[in-house]
Amino acid sequence: MRWPGSLRWRLTLAFTAVAGVAVLAASVGAVILVEHAVWDPIDAALAEEAETLAMIGDAAGSGDFSRAVARVGGEREFGSGKFVRMRGVDGRVLAASGTVPDALAEEAVPAVAATRYATIGRGRGAYRIIWYAAPGIGWSEIGICVGRELRTLRRVQLAIAASAAVLLGTLAFLAWAMTARATAEIDQLAAQLETLEAASLDRRLAQGGTSEVDRLVAVLNRLLARLETALGHLRRFTADAAHELRTPITALRAHLEVALARGRSPDGYRNGLLDALEQTERLGRVAADLLTLSAVEAGVGGTDVVRLDAVAREVADFLEPVAQEQGRRFACVSERPVAVRGAPDLLKRLVLNLVDNAFRHTPPSAAVRLAVGSDEGAATIEVNDDGPGIPGPGRDGRHRARPRAVPGDRDAPSRTHRPRERAGSRDEGHRDPAPRRRRRGWLKAADRQRGRPRL
Repeated sequence: MRWPGSLRWRLTLAFTAVAGVAVLAASVGAVILVEHAVWDPIDAALAEEAETLAMIGDAAGSGDFSRAVARVGGEREFGSGKFVRMRGVDGRVLAASGTVPDALAEEAVPAVAATRYATIGRGRGAYRIIWYAAPGIGWSEIGICVGRELRTLRRVQLAIAASAAVLLGTLAFLAWAMTARATAEIDQLAAQLETLEAASLDRRLAQGGTSEVDRLVAVLNRLLARLETALGHLRRFTADAAHELRTPITALRAHLEVALARGRSPDGYRNGLLDALEQTERLGRVAADLLTLSAVEAGVGGTDVVRLDAVAREVADFLEPVAQEQGRRFACVSERPVAVRGAPDLLKRLVLNLVDNAFRHTPPSAAVRLAVGSDEGAATIEVNDDGPGIPGPGRDGRHRARPRAVPGDRDAPSRTHRPRERAGSRDEGHRDPAPRRRRRGWLKAADRQRGRPRL
């Protein structure tokens, strides 16, 4: 049998099973108590008469128990239908009174000298019998008709069984109603979730009536908030990608149209193809930058221990010819070796973007300084420049920033500010209107003592 998948059914069946065991145990106990209430007075009276019969027989002394048996058999405390019989040790009947039921012939005399009770027969012909051991004589058998008591006992048993069934059914119904009420709020949550679409992720689920449901609602609302944020990032990334791809594609198309308009001269086609090749290379660099941005946004990073000071030095060596060409003072300073865990290419692009912002948005006369160090267990990347800064009205737009070109590739867009945010950095230059600007990023440093990064 397959276990139902519904939580409501499972709870109802589990509760009904436990209640059924309890009701069954109570019913059996009630039946046993009723049986004792019916048979104990009869058994006590039979035992008293058997003891009296044994005492009278001993007093007779002649071995004739006829008078004693007739005297005990003549008592009608429990109505008519009584019999008394004395049997010797060898099983021979010594005396008898009343009609002995035929069913008694199938009952053997107890092999052990102990008192025993039994109910034989059915319906109106049922008898309650006692076998009483009489020392030195044998056995005395006394029985009375208990058809009425047996019918009463059957009715009581049926009443107890019916009451137990009704009680169990009532408990099962209550369990079903309680579980229905408990799962109703979950059904309401499911209905609310079914109405949510990508355009309505700003909606939040309503609180329930219990602390458990409220906790679930809180978790789901936090999940919806994360989904809304992720979808917003995806939309912004799509807008950035469309913006950045539109320029080289438009330029490529324009160059091809110009080449076609120049006629069929080889030089005209050659120049047009060279321009188209240049725009195609630019388009490839844009695609590579967008893929890198997508990887960083998705949290895809390396786990290697990387010397951040060496990465900064490599970037400085790469940008030194650009600084010399601009006539710019440019220096790279590292206090001591600093190790972090990450992807070398992404870390290099991170440092490159920070310095690129300083090169791009300051005049050639402004000095730029790149410094790598550590601060309270965190690796720091700091870029200082002597530029004029960004005026107040333009800060917000600058902070959103479209991708900008990296140094050495003046036509290709560079990384946006998002990779720095994913890496745990901040760009303080967008918040400082003073003439001197500083960009500083923080990364978790590797633990040199244990030989592994501290994450």
